[in-house]
Amino acid sequence: MTAETTVNFEVVVNAEDGTSRSMFAPDAVPAIGNLDQYRANRERSILAARRLANNGVTINDVGDFSISAACPAGKFEQLFSTKLTEQYMPDRERLPENYRFLAAGPDAPWRVPEIDDLSELIENAYTQADPVFFAGERPLPPLWTDKFRLRVPVDVAQIMEASTVHRRGFTAKGVRVAMPDSGFYHHPFFQKQGYNFLSVTAPDELDHTADSSGHGTGEAANLFATAPGANFVGIKMGNPTLAFKTAVALRPQVMTNSWGYPLDHPGTSMPNWLKPLHLVVLDAVARGIVVCFSAGNGHLAFPASMPEVIAVGGVHVDKNLSYEASNYASSFRSTWFPGRKVPDICGLVGMQPSADYIVLPVQKGAALEKQKGWGAFSGTSAASPMVAGVCALLKQADPTLTPDEIKTLLQYTATDVAKGHSQYDSAGPGPDLATGYGLVNAARAIEAIL
Repeated sequence: MTAETTVNFEVVVNAEDGTSRSMFAPDAVPAIGNLDQYRANRERSILAARRLANNGVTINDVGDFSISAACPAGKFEQLFSTKLTEQYMPDRERLPENYRFLAAGPDAPWRVPEIDDLSELIENAYTQADPVFFAGERPLPPLWTDKFRLRVPVDVAQIMEASTVHRRGFTAKGVRVAMPDSGFYHHPFFQKQGYNFLSVTAPDELDHTADSSGHGTGEAANLFATAPGANFVGIKMGNPTLAFKTAVALRPQVMTNSWGYPLDHPGTSMPNWLKPLHLVVLDAVARGIVVCFSAGNGHLAFPASMPEVIAVGGVHVDKNLSYEASNYASSFRSTWFPGRKVPDICGLVGMQPSADYIVLPVQKGAALEKQKGWGAFSGTSAASPMVAGVCALLKQADPTLTPDEIKTLLQYTATDVAKGHSQYDSAGPGPDLATGYGLVNAARAIEAIL
């Protein structure tokens, strides 16, 4: 780490008169019905943001629950009288080799700055880790005919039973779907298909059309496979909490998120640095937005573990149209949210050991490119957008459907998957931990509301 390394962080403001509750209180249980108790006083938030800016901090957003900010690591250490060191996530074998983030360790000193009376305004400030993308990418051999893979849009649309829905006029036309991710290169594939493809940057990022990873560009194609008429908007993300807030401000009907944090482990509780993200996800659902999250590729992933979102796991369909649970996908019981089982339902995901399953467009030179602007990757990153596309079809058919109603529709119209196993659990007849209620079936879901 150098003093010039930039860190993103969320700042939570104190309540002046005790009318709002602290999200960090031991007895705090934020929920859709009590969110107003945790909203920050707007005037105090703006005042805190101004004073932070006067002291060398870049303010990217003043939100309802926290202020999204950034500054050099050395400035953060100076302001908060602490020391930032490289931290690691659990399940390191499932993360990129170089994945780590800067934060004050559990034994590091930390103090709210007294300069400009900031100590009277700020309750806490936490650096934010980069998201973990659940793509499951693997190197491809030179020949692309070496194994069975799916193509977009045709194969994904047919297996998800969306093709017949499209022929009936349901394409998600007029439904806005937002996707925070690594970037969104305007690949010729999207232009040729005539998709409504828009991308923007979150306030802490630059050039939304550049996608050096390829993750966001590729996964967007999975969304269009099931919702070709959607008004898509991709948000290039840095700080995930800020990107999520940016997406919500665009007023989508549906959001898809192919990322998360592998932290919902037995014997743990939600770390304080994730609590602002928890609140903005709750707020999105409270606003009526259908929010989908990838369940993870063996990760015990948050925010997928939130009961309010649609957690998307994995089913594999082979060339003989045989269905089984993907042994690459996550399934687990949440520790942070007792009684919560992940996933709710499934999209299409590859199998171990390679997991490359769906051929997707990427930017030339991107990390996931394997041949001439295309890559093949999978994981539950692929599953969430294709399920979100089906949610968009339902919103076109009936705009009054609530997030809860859409989740229920998807569950009770899904195709049951009774064989195979996820990374942790075996599938069987009926709902099970491995696949939830099974593979989303767009035709059945639409038919149920017509």
